Amino acid sequence: MDKADLRREMRVYLEKIADRVETKSQRIRDHLMTIDAFKQAWQSERLMSFVSMPLEVNTMPFFVAHSMIVPHCEADEIVPIRIRSLDELELSGNRKMLEPKLSLRQDASRRVLPEQIDVVLVPGLAFDRLGNRLGRGRGYYDRFLRRLPADVLTIGLAFDGMIRDLIPHDKNDHPVKMVITEQGSKAVR
Repeated sequence: MDKADLRREMRVYLEKIADRVETKSQRIRDHLMTIDAFKQAWQSERLMSFVSMPLEVNTMPFFVAHSMIVPHCEADEIVPIRIRSLDELELSGNRKMLEPKLSLRQDASRRVLPEQIDVVLVPGLAFDRLGNRLGRGRGYYDRFLRRLPADVLTIGLAFDGMIRDLIPHDKNDHPVKMVITEQGSKAVR
């Protein structure tokens, strides 16, 4: 199966489980809280997380009462930006996703260097047991993950039905070190 076919299959799967996304997301968040590196990064505000969209693992509860690092896509690259509350997010123009407000994106003091991040939560449409991921096709995360120091823990978040034996991948794709589903850890490198 090629990437385009797998993306279509995953979108159908996500529509089928729409009414169970929050329950499954809570179980994933519970599993994350058992990982010491995650808890330490979250408490020390060195955690970077995607801002979840509908039908993705819901990461929004992690943002309550915590300063967080979130991705902003700029010139085909992810720029990590620190936000202090969900009020500092706004809907992006064409992507229909939440991102840091323009004033924050322009504030150099809010930009975070890759070496100031300990853990990154990574979205995906599918993952395999080796940590390979299928994203939305633009390569933002693959390029960003390559820029991180080797000791940064990268965790893909997915529902159990998004795990495959093998994801089509090539030299441009960058795997995550761990995948967490509602059943627990599925891939560790």
